[in-house]
Amino acid sequence: MDDLVKEVIPLLQYLIPGFLAAWIFYSLTAFKRPDTFGQIVQALIFTLIIQALVSLLGFVFKLVGTHWFTIGDWDVKARSAWSTIVAIALGLASCYLANSDKLHVWLRDRGITRQTSFPSEWYSAFSTKPRYVVLHLVDNRRLYGWPAEWPSEPTQGQFVIEGPSWIDEKGNEQETGAELLVIDASKVQWVEFSEKTW
Repeated sequence: MDDLVKEVIPLLQYLIPGFLAAWIFYSLTAFKRPDTFGQIVQALIFTLIIQALVSLLGFVFKLVGTHWFTIGDWDVKARSAWSTIVAIALGLASCYLANSDKLHVWLRDRGITRQTSFPSEWYSAFSTKPRYVVLHLVDNRRLYGWPAEWPSEPTQGQFVIEGPSWIDEKGNEQETGAELLVIDASKVQWVEFSEKTW
């Protein structure tokens, strides 16, 4: 049993930074978590990148220590600490790239892809085109306002509309008197992006 523990602990120390980076990514983006197998695969990919970067850092630190100055030994503790630091940095950098679409913009400009970094076209429309919306509800009412928050998917979640107003049949605006209004996505038939105010 002791031999098993001695083998498992280094393996966990090796893998946990990848799982930490994946957890950060899925916690801070609108992407749905994949199934268990998908999560493990992504954590292993993060682990591979993290361990490559930590090995590169170790090489650079040893080189600096050999030729200029040294702060300490490059041992298991230092490698574990730097694995955690790199995992957090990689997780946050991945979130930034996924939430800003910058990597995909660069790839689209070079004709490599036509995809965005957003989880769906729905989410992309709200993220890249900030403007007032008209929610056409299933009961034929229309709600106008600024989408402060919106669901990641069109079928579930809620809209949070700032400064909401009802739009009547003639197109006239009727104030709701509320600062914010939360509407369930299942009550919305379709969304109209509007550049005009009523």
